[in-house]
Amino acid sequence: MAKQKDGRTQGRGRVAVLLVLCCVVFVAFFARLAWMQFAMADHYAEKVAEASSASYTVEQHAARGTITDRNGTVLARDTTVYDLYLRIPAPPGTNLQETVQTVQAITGGKDVETQLAAFCSAVSAGELLVLESLDSSAMTALYRAGLVQSGAVRLAARGQRTWPDGTLLPHALGFTGPITAEQWPAAQEKGLAMDSIIGQSGLEAAYDDLLRGQDGRLLINTGFDGAVRATIQKSTATPGSTLVLTLDAELQATLQQALRERIETLHITAAVGGGREACAGAAVVVDVKTGGILAAANWPGYDLNNYRTDYAALSADAAAPLLDRAFQGLYAPGSAFKPAVAAAALTNGFDPNATVNCTGRYLYYSGYQPGCLQYGHSGPVDLRTALEQSCNIFFYDVGRRLGVDTFSTMARQLGLASPTGVGITEAEGRLTWSTDDNYQAGLTLMAAIGQGNTAVTTAQLAVYAATLANNGQRPTLHFGDHAVNPATGETVWQYEPQFTTVPGGETVFGPIRDGMKRMAQTNRYLREAPVVCAAKTGSPQLAQTLGNGNHYVNSVLIGYAPADDPQIALAVVLEYGGGGSNATPVMRAVLDACFG
Repeated sequence: MAKQKDGRTQGRGRVAVLLVLCCVVFVAFFARLAWMQFAMADHYAEKVAEASSASYTVEQHAARGTITDRNGTVLARDTTVYDLYLRIPAPPGTNLQETVQTVQAITGGKDVETQLAAFCSAVSAGELLVLESLDSSAMTALYRAGLVQSGAVRLAARGQRTWPDGTLLPHALGFTGPITAEQWPAAQEKGLAMDSIIGQSGLEAAYDDLLRGQDGRLLINTGFDGAVRATIQKSTATPGSTLVLTLDAELQATLQQALRERIETLHITAAVGGGREACAGAAVVVDVKTGGILAAANWPGYDLNNYRTDYAALSADAAAPLLDRAFQGLYAPGSAFKPAVAAAALTNGFDPNATVNCTGRYLYYSGYQPGCLQYGHSGPVDLRTALEQSCNIFFYDVGRRLGVDTFSTMARQLGLASPTGVGITEAEGRLTWSTDDNYQAGLTLMAAIGQGNTAVTTAQLAVYAATLANNGQRPTLHFGDHAVNPATGETVWQYEPQFTTVPGGETVFGPIRDGMKRMAQTNRYLREAPVVCAAKTGSPQLAQTLGNGNHYVNSVLIGYAPADDPQIALAVVLEYGGGGSNATPVMRAVLDACFG
């Protein structure tokens, strides 16, 4: 009996323990339920909302920085345009099908439905870009239809590049555009979105990191009913910096006008083969003290504002108005090359007072005896007179004695066929060397007067002129002077002038400067300029010949001013210009603008 009683007692104990455990479990369960229902109510409500909503990001495009000249004249800027986006899903109180039909009617029958079907197959919520750069009538119609006010569509502001005067510096300013497939890896490393607009050419590309602002990002959470539940500004759009150039817009306009007018005048007044065929040209003016480009002109040119609409005609034009002749056109320098030969001779110990006898024909080689026109000279000629009167015989002889590689090396040090550092696309150019496939002894004579295989750009000629003016200090060319924060005016970037020293100093460059100063006095346009200047002309022959067998020639001119305290240097090239002196009125226009 006692054992049975003990068994029943133990059984009731186990039941009691089980009941207690059950109560604990139920209490814990109801406590957890209460905690979830009351303490965590907001959290789970958010989770439910997230399950019935979708989020997407809207890119807020930053304004691109303005480009101005040194005096604040605007050359390129962003003008606000508006793009049309369709919101998906449609907001409460709107009908997506009706919205699409209205948008199609306003936009002239644009097939929005096909776009919408493709968009919805990829995402559940977002904004579909329907049309870029709406005109004012379309925006007015959207507002009148109530689509903007209801949120069915969104008009997004965006900057579009415009140019107050698209004919000023069109080749160098360049363009912006969407990132290409080739550019995407580098752009991705910079954190750019795939639809970002970047500089694609010219100064827009060279200074893109300064001009391009930082786009903003807005995160939008919307329910499946189309109601916007939350917006979070992930990052704020920051506009790009204002880029201030070394360029002088007034001088740029003067140079372009002078170049065009000179070519047009030669068409009317010059003789056949003497400039009547002049059809194109380029000119570059630089600051001798800094290497800053003050003006860079091309003729023919074009208007940046009409570039896209006129592209087919421009690209088909035989005159090649799209070619940046200042930086990409290659020309034989002709006698403008002679100061480089002189610099090589003086560097190698040549006495500037030593003479060469000019008989009108160089007789050293029996099979090749080129001549000299002997303008104002004959008999013994020293270096200064040879530069003043452009004596070919002097430079044939000195060039032969130096060797083509010696004077070509000096020419490259002075800036010819050498990168200018300008930052935009430029041709490399070439000089004549003894290793050239077509080299023979006579080629040294031709190269010594700036022909042979030698071909350089107008910009390189301007660097060359500045180096001669600077007693051998070769400047690096640049367009950008500094950049400022458009909101605060604070300078965020400043260019530091850079020079490369060509040895020799006054001993080498003094006699050359004397000869170029004397040369300028032989030309009426330059002699009557408001300041004394220095110059050297060139008349390089072209392959094409006239009926009488004479060759057409280009006009080439380098110079600087004032002669004794140089501030500016320049180079001018006129295609089929008929001789170097025909370019002097262009230089005179620059001197009048800068010093008159």
